[in-house]
Amino acid sequence: MTPRNYLYLLKKYDEYQPQIDRLLESIVTTLAPNKIASSPEDLGQVVDKLYKSYPFVELLYCLDEQGMQTTDSAAAPGIADSKRREAGLGSDRSNRVYYSAARDNHRAITVTSPYLSSATHQLALSAVQRFTDASGKVSYLVINFNLEKLISFLNGDELRRQIHPLFQVVYGIIGVLLVLVSGLLLYSAGSSLFEVIYKHTNTATQAFSTVILITLGLAIFDLGKTILEEEVLLHKDIHHQGSSRRTISRFMSAIVIAVSIESLLLMFKSLLGDATHLNSAVWMLMAAVALLVGLGIYLKLTNDKA
Repeated sequence: MTPRNYLYLLKKYDEYQPQIDRLLESIVTTLAPNKIASSPEDLGQVVDKLYKSYPFVELLYCLDEQGMQTTDSAAAPGIADSKRREAGLGSDRSNRVYYSAARDNHRAITVTSPYLSSATHQLALSAVQRFTDASGKVSYLVINFNLEKLISFLNGDELRRQIHPLFQVVYGIIGVLLVLVSGLLLYSAGSSLFEVIYKHTNTATQAFSTVILITLGLAIFDLGKTILEEEVLLHKDIHHQGSSRRTISRFMSAIVIAVSIESLLLMFKSLLGDATHLNSAVWMLMAAVALLVGLGIYLKLTNDKA
């Protein structure tokens, strides 16, 4: 299951609230509440029709003036019965935020703020239309919308959202393979260290080789860990530069650390008598400094507060 970042969703809602409210109001005003209330068996058809145009629709039902549900909850095709944890017909909704908001609102249409749905246990919005039924009593038509799917719909991300799990699988395989490679390097470093301790052959040279293997293992492990965290475990907003900024900074930091350690190892090795590595060590250290300066410039230029 794709991990959800509720803080990200709420932030996006705050950013697009006027557009979201207008969109949901336009959807609910296209319905004929009296016809729906008098023909509850047609609720499923109404929801299916809405879902084809608006894939973020979840539930549709009616309430009476006291907040009691007068119809079954018609669910969109994407909402399985097992996800609806509450009964439908006859349920008391008088303590729900959308009922109290619609009851106290002088306007016919009420759009709520995001809340955690007791039916699906996900962030949702509700649009409520107040109307007078055939008997002259006030009733309410309620439509529940999934906030995550709504944000994806507004961003034009529906297709990418459907394919995203496949990308996560590929990134997961790559990340796990990198972690396994780092494990093999650490195993080789352990074997090399064992030879240094018990055989005492070329202790200085072998010790540096062991450190190099450990450093490479650390760098590759950090790379695999970064891929798993950024692409698999965390939610990324591809429409915001902060997400790419965080990923690039983490990758570049891992590379700078690895290059710096390798340059120091070559420098220490040259001090032990093999001076042929000194130039390479200096160039690698200068490359690490250049990478660090470049990263600093990039972070400065992409700082939202700048």
